[in-house]
Amino acid sequence: MQKIVFFDIDGTLWDENMQIPKSTIAAIKELQAGGSYAFLCSGRSRANIKSRHLLDIGFDGIIAACGTSIEYRGESIFEQLLSQEQVTHVLRALSAHNIPAVLEGPEYIYVNPEEFLDDPYVIYLRKELKEQVAEIGTDMSRIVINKLSAALKGADVELFQRDLGEAYDVIIHEDDIIEINPHGYSKATGIEKVCSLLHISHENTYAFGDSANDLEMLSYVSHGIAMGNGTAVAKEAAEYVTTDIHADGIAHGLRHYGLIK
Repeated sequence: MQKIVFFDIDGTLWDENMQIPKSTIAAIKELQAGGSYAFLCSGRSRANIKSRHLLDIGFDGIIAACGTSIEYRGESIFEQLLSQEQVTHVLRALSAHNIPAVLEGPEYIYVNPEEFLDDPYVIYLRKELKEQVAEIGTDMSRIVINKLSAALKGADVELFQRDLGEAYDVIIHEDDIIEINPHGYSKATGIEKVCSLLHISHENTYAFGDSANDLEMLSYVSHGIAMGNGTAVAKEAAEYVTTDIHADGIAHGLRHYGLIK
């Protein structure tokens, strides 16, 4: 039966310098040549998945923005957006706690530059995405997003979550960064939708990840694989821990399950 493998991007397919090991590219191509599907499955919104080095690998599809945006072979098949009222509510809660945010959508990333003057991630966004990075401003009607990311900077996350309300899920990363998603959406829900569309049985699902926003994905698939360079929580959630990203981690994991030779 046909199998499907989902790959996180950051810390899984490429490192902090966006370098993808040659062994990873070769392994994914061999996986597909053998008849299996290969999907990106990222917390990044679609606007922030633009690297030709990454996309030219030739993935069958993309689950972006923690399951709220899905495409298959170049066509959008699912898009969950925050309403104007939701965007306004979340921004008010963030402002009340002095938490600067990056708003992430299918076409644009929105950020107030003065809140991230020396932030390397925002500097990267502006350099990489250019005109696709816009200021948040005050007109909520022009903001089209699936989710947000934010820097806590000492804020009380429990108090913020209480003010935010139950309509949103907050993922806390080890580096004081949080992701804010509409409640009930995750990489796992995106995987479920894709597998239903392609008629893939659960026993033939695999996923590679390395961090906190991969936990539901690693737990949901039949075979969750954590990178050797991943966080402790990712390794605990996985069925198998492969080697580090630069020690042929993807190739080693695929070979462990007999998906490539």
